[in-house]
Amino acid sequence: MDNSLLIHRLEMLQNRLYDMANDLGNLTDPEIVAVSEEADRLIVQLQKNRMNSCRSRQPIPAMALFADSKSSEEIGQEHGALFLKHS
Repeated sequence: MDNSLLIHRLEMLQNRLYDMANDLGNLTDPEIVAVSEEADRLIVQLQKNRMNSCRSRQPIPAMALFADSKSSEEIGQEHGALFLKHS
């Protein structure tokens, strides 16, 4: 599958996880775990694609795969999340 399709699917799953977590309120709910596992599989596939791409030509910068990605802090600010940093 094309990387852009994988990334799009991953973004959809991330949004779904966010909504499910808000609705269900329990991150260990079997439905949330299943969606999270699917997202994990997509991430692994993207990493494999990147490794194969790097072997066949010049390395791709990490941010090239996730050009539109945002930091967790930016996403948290958009969704009103609270981040606690352990020092």
